[in-house]
Amino acid sequence: MKKYWEIICISILIVAIIGSYYIQKTAMASKNDRSFKIETISGNKEEIENLILQTSYKSNEFYHMLYISKDGSTNPNNQSFFRDLIAPNEPMILRKYIDEHRNFMRGKEFDPRKYFEDKARLIYTTFLDDGRKEAKGNVLTLQIDTLDKNTNDSSSFKIDIPVQTSYDWINMNDVYVGDGKINILTTNYPINGGEELHIYTIDENKKELVNDSILAKYVMEERGTSSIRIFNENNAIQNENYYLYMVEKYSDRKEDSEAEVISSQIYLYNNAKNEVEEWVIPEELKPYRKAMHIHEETIFIPVYSANGLTLHRYHIEKKQWEKPFTLQYSSIMSEKDAPFLRITEGKFYLVYRVSDGQWLSIVDLKTGELIYEGKIISEDKKNQEADSSLTIEQLYTTH
Repeated sequence: MKKYWEIICISILIVAIIGSYYIQKTAMASKNDRSFKIETISGNKEEIENLILQTSYKSNEFYHMLYISKDGSTNPNNQSFFRDLIAPNEPMILRKYIDEHRNFMRGKEFDPRKYFEDKARLIYTTFLDDGRKEAKGNVLTLQIDTLDKNTNDSSSFKIDIPVQTSYDWINMNDVYVGDGKINILTTNYPINGGEELHIYTIDENKKELVNDSILAKYVMEERGTSSIRIFNENNAIQNENYYLYMVEKYSDRKEDSEAEVISSQIYLYNNAKNEVEEWVIPEELKPYRKAMHIHEETIFIPVYSANGLTLHRYHIEKKQWEKPFTLQYSSIMSEKDAPFLRITEGKFYLVYRVSDGQWLSIVDLKTGELIYEGKIISEDKKNQEADSSLTIEQLYTTH
């Protein structure tokens, strides 16, 4: 009899927990949910058919996330109890993996920078313990898991990588796969300070390390600071032919003034050839170097003005500058927030704040033609606080 009472008590507790969960989520949703939509102004509506904007807004002193599409807006937190247990805050780009390959995704981090996918395979890479436990034999342990999408079979192997330095943390930046090799771009943080940018090259067939290349590094100094900045998109799961990164050194910051740039070098790493070369930016564009984007074989440098955007273009393989794109603003841009720019799948997307919402422009990179214009507007006119605080964080195209 005692056993049955235990089962009944556990069942009541589970029901109470789930019930409380939904009551709390419903209460939060009623307080914080806002509704936004994309209103087409001109152009082809099909351009936003598969477009999703990840946004956030402030309400009641808290920030809340919303996904905005052609159908309106949805709150990603309004998912089921069991979905929250499986993937509480997964990036949208990984949702299909979780839905289609749940067994393979179990126990893995939901970080797009650790994944590679093509038509046949899904690959996940990670340093065990994020590279922090390096004491045993002075090695880092890298684990690579592979899913065959045709057979649904998975395999896994580990590689011990010798190191000379103890790291406090290792960040994955990107995974490239081609010609039987796996390149893993990481940022390593030694325990004694500083920063290192690494490429680990793995022979996929032999399951062994081919090379550990340090692309850039700096050590802690008594005076001044340094930084290593990567310009590749970190929310895209695709093979990047080139990595674009910059190493800068600064003087000590003085009161009421910014630190002076002592030196600045920009580099391109070719994944197919495993080669790196310095890239020199024209003098007139140097002030805009921190806004660089790289897409396929082209480097883009946006320059904003009161009237519009000029997008400068450098073709890496041709080694030449091409005619820039110019986009005139269709509505007066507010100076409150910097515009959001995303370059993907042969198009660039520009979102900027205007007096009564946010303006969306889409331009075809091949022709330079403006192919769509729309406005992101609130459907809830009673809450202007949320409207004015809406921030575009990421843009996704689904297929």
